[in-house]
Amino acid sequence: MALLTIKVPQNAKSRITEFVKELGGEVISVKRESSDAKKEVLLKEIEQGLSEVKQIRAGKTKSYTMADLLREEQ
Repeated sequence: MALLTIKVPQNAKSRITEFVKELGGEVISVKRESSDAKKEVLLKEIEQGLSEVKQIRAGKTKSYTMADLLREEQ
């Protein structure tokens, strides 16, 4: 058997799952990108940023100028 990883709209998930089962296949994992997961990622990034700010204020980490940040993006 072949192993496929696909991304489908939420409203098609059950139909595709049934189709795969009719063909004799197996759905191994069903993941849904929810707004909760996106919020969790965003909150972790904010926490990391605040931690970096605290480290800079405490003198444990070097601060960056705007020029440094712009060069880093390139």
